[in-house]
Amino acid sequence: MLSLPSQLLLRNAELFANGKWALVNPEDTQIFSEMSGDITGLHQYFDKYKAACKQNADKHQFAANFDAAPMPYDGIVIYMPKAKQHLDMLLANMAYLIKPSGLLMVVGENKAGIKSVPKQLEKIGININKLDGAKHCGLISCDVESPASTFDINKYAETRTYHVNEQQLTVFSLPGVFGHKQFDPGTQLLLQQFNKPEAVRQMRGKLYDFACGTGIIGSYFAKANGKLKVTMSDISALAVYCSKQTLALNELQAEVIASDGMQEIHQHFDHIVSNPPFHDGRRNEYGITQGFIKDAHAKGGRGTRLTMVANRFLPYPEHIEKTFFKFETLCKTNKFCVYQGTK
Repeated sequence: MLSLPSQLLLRNAELFANGKWALVNPEDTQIFSEMSGDITGLHQYFDKYKAACKQNADKHQFAANFDAAPMPYDGIVIYMPKAKQHLDMLLANMAYLIKPSGLLMVVGENKAGIKSVPKQLEKIGININKLDGAKHCGLISCDVESPASTFDINKYAETRTYHVNEQQLTVFSLPGVFGHKQFDPGTQLLLQQFNKPEAVRQMRGKLYDFACGTGIIGSYFAKANGKLKVTMSDISALAVYCSKQTLALNELQAEVIASDGMQEIHQHFDHIVSNPPFHDGRRNEYGITQGFIKDAHAKGGRGTRLTMVANRFLPYPEHIEKTFFKFETLCKTNKFCVYQGTK
């Protein structure tokens, strides 16, 4: 079933019948088969991108930031992201891709903050207008008289230095990426379990950082033990970009992959370390990590260790205990727990 924002777009399908259009970070891919016209998908989430490509791969792009197409767009619709700064960044990027006097729109649910969008659109264009409001959603538009001449995603980045056990790491982050502007306390607790330098240096083989975000976990191990072969993955193009930048800033080498869960991971690991997500957008979604626990076991050999941190209320211990040969709780606070499963 189509998401509520997509249903609202369908109510206004006549808007997209003429000209070249783009939908940015659509919440579902069925919308492309429901709407007629020349419509491209611009995706920052790998699961939606892969699903959309099954319909027409030539009509979809996956990137942290989008370069100018062969021809600019007549109109663009952005699906409202969770973070306000993420929307500012997307608006600036789309203002670079649109034609003069093109129509730039944002669609989203009322509870997602769509009512605050007009103020953000004032920075980009004129004639701010609420085109439609239904299904607890809004569709807000503006005219972009003078498109931006350039777009530099790095202007929206924060670069901060953190002390991780005995290592100093410079971390690159962007709006919309987990760990933006902060060293997440759950991640701190997780890495504190690896605070003995000699023990970390004795780790051998391959290490995998699932849902890498800004890349701080994988980068820590790459810096603390140069013999480890580190792989990192995330569903978000922005996170993949941040992790690559974090590695470069610290002069480290690791593989960074865009993947929906572990679907694009085709190797086995000796160590798997993660602060996995427990939400999909604004809704709690435990299945992401439950699937990860199962896949982590499948991608490990005998003796492989999965070490992960999670909020105490999340129902993961039983899944690790059922899946792995050995289970233990390494650390517990009033908010987080660090769990370890050994295959």
